[in-house]
Amino acid sequence: MSNSIVMRLDRKAFDRMKDGKTLWEIRLNDEKRKGVSVGDEIVFMRRPELEERLPMIVEEKVPFLNVQRILDHIALSEIGEYATELEFIQSLMAHYTPGEMVEKGLIAFKVRKV
Repeated sequence: MSNSIVMRLDRKAFDRMKDGKTLWEIRLNDEKRKGVSVGDEIVFMRRPELEERLPMIVEEKVPFLNVQRILDHIALSEIGEYATELEFIQSLMAHYTPGEMVEKGLIAFKVRKV
């Protein structure tokens, strides 16, 4: 039986995911994300109002030790609308501390619409 988990996205990221422009969602590999498996559903909620929902199915789940490993394996254009790798790293650091990323690592979910 597959699980369903809720994750929040800001408007811009939500719209890119909805339009099929973003294929991968990158998160801290914390306990909540460790429980997500291939075939599970992630329901993305659009911030700030959290009224719009976007159900997606996890096609792949890939753990990474650091940001550089992600960038070595996934095209920046498939992660989001970032002009540079530095911009992507800064966006991660807006959500997670460097210590959290080192301690827990990161996880990449390749998703598709339900």
